[in-house]
Amino acid sequence: MAPTGVFAAAHRVKDSATHVWSQQRPMSEILDSSAYSRPVSFGDATSRMQKNLNYFRINYLIFTVAVLSLFVLFHPSSLAVFGGVAAAWAYVFAVRSEPLKIGDRELSHREQLMGMTALSAFVIFMLTSAGTVLFSGLVVALLGVGAHAAARIPDDLFIEDANDNKGFFSFLEPPARNGQVSSGTV
Repeated sequence: MAPTGVFAAAHRVKDSATHVWSQQRPMSEILDSSAYSRPVSFGDATSRMQKNLNYFRINYLIFTVAVLSLFVLFHPSSLAVFGGVAAAWAYVFAVRSEPLKIGDRELSHREQLMGMTALSAFVIFMLTSAGTVLFSGLVVALLGVGAHAAARIPDDLFIEDANDNKGFFSFLEPPARNGQVSSGTV
């Protein structure tokens, strides 16, 4: 019975990832060399960043995930730590068939989730340097995204999106199923 739950969860993750991936903008828009110039003021830069972050949010998310992945791959000890943490999560929530107990007390799903989160944070940020690698990669990605967003002239990119602005995290809205319109809540 556990594999059915795991496969169902994996299918939902795949559907969501496919939905998010389909929302990315073409690379020709991102890399158009005629669309870059130095902002004339701080206000101009922040205005550009606001518009570009909204328009290219999926591309920036993909770039950030790629940079973080490269940072982790080039630090094998961090890769081993993240692999171990992922294996621990998989064991606790997918492989284990009997209830998790401490002493004679059975832990609820919420307690397991909170305990695994705390244990993972402790291992990643306190016991190893994996947290430093993660934050370094995040800083590099955010600098790249910020530089692109400030330098890219937003011209007329946003005409079609003017009425469709639901916020930066609107891409997390699940895809519509069987022709149904999604509820609009995240």
